[in-house]
Amino acid sequence: MPKVEIHLDFSVPSDKLDVNQIVALFQEVQAQVGSALMACYLEAVQDLVLDQGLGPKWVDVPQDEAPWVCPQCQSRQGFKRRGSRPRVLRKTSLGRVPFKLRQVTCCHCDETFSPFSGWFGLEPYQVSTTEFQAQAVKVACQTSYARSVEHIHALAHVKVSATAVHSWAQGKGTQVAFDVEQANGHPLLLDSTKVRAGGKKRGCRLNLGLSIQRRRWVNGRRQLKVYPVCFGADESWSKTGQTLAEVHPARLVFDGDDGLITWLKDTFPDVLKQRGVWHLVTQLYWPLWEDGLNKTEGKVWMGRLGKMIYHPEYAVQRSRTELEGLITQLRREGLSNAAGYLEAAAPYVLTYREHPDGMFFDEQRLESCAISSTSPLERQIREINRRTDVGTRWGVPGVRNLIGLDLVRRFDPEQWQTIWYLPQRDPADFSIVKLQARVEAAPR
Repeated sequence: MPKVEIHLDFSVPSDKLDVNQIVALFQEVQAQVGSALMACYLEAVQDLVLDQGLGPKWVDVPQDEAPWVCPQCQSRQGFKRRGSRPRVLRKTSLGRVPFKLRQVTCCHCDETFSPFSGWFGLEPYQVSTTEFQAQAVKVACQTSYARSVEHIHALAHVKVSATAVHSWAQGKGTQVAFDVEQANGHPLLLDSTKVRAGGKKRGCRLNLGLSIQRRRWVNGRRQLKVYPVCFGADESWSKTGQTLAEVHPARLVFDGDDGLITWLKDTFPDVLKQRGVWHLVTQLYWPLWEDGLNKTEGKVWMGRLGKMIYHPEYAVQRSRTELEGLITQLRREGLSNAAGYLEAAAPYVLTYREHPDGMFFDEQRLESCAISSTSPLERQIREINRRTDVGTRWGVPGVRNLIGLDLVRRFDPEQWQTIWYLPQRDPADFSIVKLQARVEAAPR
């Protein structure tokens, strides 16, 4: 494969500078050199292709078929060089890159054009590269659109509007698709959160399903490999999870959403179901409050529930018997809302203890583990809430596209590359150049 050699020659002062000044100096050099090298490379590649297709300049040689076609007469042979025209890529990760686009003239129809726009993957009037758009949206996935452009300008020295970044994110967000097959044979966590979006006063619901692939220990800490399998905004669980009906998860873990529980019972009647025990205890406060108890009084009941669920010395049957006794006592005390809350959850509370195996293998403890809460999913929901709570009201498509794109960015790098069409290059394609400084005496 032909290579392009670029020889770099630049001068920097040799005055007495401290290390901080030297860093600032070469940051400025780096900002200028990157775009200059890219422009040099673009022009060198064009000259190389022209030499291969048309022969060297000023030499009349028979031409083979060119690697391009005339847009007017569709001819692939018989071209001559016709100078250059300026082209500028204003927004790249290297900054502003002005270069010259070589042109040719077809000898059959006298059409003058540049065959290299398509060669470099440039659309007409394109001023920003796709890789820059991907980097800008990656920043926007983590902070507001307005702040993201500030960070982009500080890091890449490129000015871009928040409207442009928003447009890029929304355009690519519609291409996001999650692989529900990742839920087959794995624990599936399901939960929702609310964001200020749409026309409703309290906003709309975001549904998220997360599959746990495996767990491992890294540097003494547990790490979960997870994958989002379904996501929806302002829609019911039956719509968000309609593709999940085609798979068979190992287990379903969820919190106290009545609509979700009903849908799960109808869609997955034979799959083990686990109610998140942490939320079961903490959320007991609200039905107790509806029954007229204050916070101090409610904590007594919450403590009793937590003890019978979490106590490791209790046998499963003892825990279940005590839970039934607690429900009976709540009804006897006239706390019907709290009793109904626990009664609905009771069939799914102790699944992780009744069926502790078959979930994932703990490499350090050398035992199978079952999951008892939606904590891994709650962490992702906190990240969603952090990103969406920016003091404004979202449109439903806007929040759906951005959050969906952010989930792909964090958990599905291959799809992220595909969406932005960012092919990976083999490091062996690049030569490592040894740099050697030459010192010249200053003139007297």
